[in-house]
Amino acid sequence: MPQANYAIGETFAVQFAWRLPDHDYIRAVFEAEVLDLVDTAEKYVVRLRRLIAGRQEDENGRLRGTASFSREYWALVGKLVGRKITVAYEVDDGRALHMRLETLTGEHNYFYRYSLAEETARKVAEKWEARFSAREAEDNSET
Repeated sequence: MPQANYAIGETFAVQFAWRLPDHDYIRAVFEAEVLDLVDTAEKYVVRLRRLIAGRQEDENGRLRGTASFSREYWALVGKLVGRKITVAYEVDDGRALHMRLETLTGEHNYFYRYSLAEETARKVAEKWEARFSAREAEDNSET
């Protein structure tokens, strides 16, 4: 049974890899800060604090020079900094998580689901607060 090797507040490197439409691979390593542990799911809740390394390889694993990097996709990698995600405990072994390209482009919400859920919760709380305030004001005007 996998176990967490890091505690809340600690950081470790997590590596993601995506295959691009031209068959190149992007590999990006982030510093991940542990925000919480979900032991029942064997997952960390982490924030991607900063991009600490990256490379682009052709389909045979040969490194590309930075001049030939896909600027469009690397810009998307940069936008992942600060994102809050869940990852399996095994990710702390340093091996790359091979991701679908849609997770990088945002077509799949893997890197955005926490922010979407937090925004929805904020809006619901604001709505209930507004209803409560309106009801309280109405009650006060009747007295």
